[in-house]
Amino acid sequence: MTKIVRVVVPLDSQDEQTFSIALAYAQQIAKSGGVSDVILLTHTRGQLEGTGLSSFLGPAASKALTTGKTVSLSWGGRLYGQTMKTFGHQVRSSVVIAYYADEALLDFVDGRQGVAGAVAVLWVPGEADGWAARWSAHVHGQEKQPSEVLINDPVVVRALETMTSVINLSTGLGHPRDKQVANEILRILRAKGHSDPSGTIKSWAIRHNWRPTAASDLEALAKKIWSLKTKPSLSGFHDPDGRYDRWKAGG
Repeated sequence: MTKIVRVVVPLDSQDEQTFSIALAYAQQIAKSGGVSDVILLTHTRGQLEGTGLSSFLGPAASKALTTGKTVSLSWGGRLYGQTMKTFGHQVRSSVVIAYYADEALLDFVDGRQGVAGAVAVLWVPGEADGWAARWSAHVHGQEKQPSEVLINDPVVVRALETMTSVINLSTGLGHPRDKQVANEILRILRAKGHSDPSGTIKSWAIRHNWRPTAASDLEALAKKIWSLKTKPSLSGFHDPDGRYDRWKAGG
C-alpha cells in the first residue's frame, strides 16, 4: 500500500503566504504520486466565503468551489471544494488540504479512503500535535522526525493487538460483544497496574486501522476505566490471569 504523505503547516491561516505554501506541498505530493486532484476541505462552505481563504482564492475561484465546480491549477491539477458534509467516505485518489483544521477535521480525513496525501493548515496553534505524532507528519520548517512510538508499554501493546485482531474494525465498539472484549482487556490491564494509555490510545488505534470514531470510543472507555477509584474486579472474566500472562510472554 502506498504510504500517505502528511504535512502540517503551523503558520497563520489568515496569511496568504500560508495558503501558497499549502498549495505547494499539495502540488509536490500530487506530482510524486501521479495524482491530479486536490481537495480543499473546510468545515463549512461558509469558510470559502467572506474569509481570508476566500480572498486568497479570489472571487471567481471561491464562487466556483462553493458551487461544486473545479478550479484549474497552474501545474495542471484540479482543485475541488469539499466540506465534512459533502466529502464521501471514498474518493478518487486525491491530495487533501485541510484548511482551518482542528482535531475533528483531521480525524475526518483519517477516516476517508483514497487520500494520497494530506496537508493541514491549523485554525488554532497546537491543534494538529496529536495528528502529527500519530503519523510522524512532516512539520513545515522542521526536520523530518522518525516514527514516534505511541505506547511504550509492550504488554499494553500486545493486549491492544489482541483486541484489534478479534473485534470487527468496521463497527468498532458498536457491537456489544466487541465492546465487552475491549472492556475486559482494558480492565485487566488496569487491575494489573499498568499506566493509563488514554493519551495516545486513539492515535495508536487509528494507526492500526481503526476508524477514527471507533478509536475515540476506545479512548473514552480507557479514560473511564483508569478513572476508577479502585482497581476493577476480574472475577467475572474468563481466564484473566492466563490472558495477561500471554501478553507478558509476547503471545
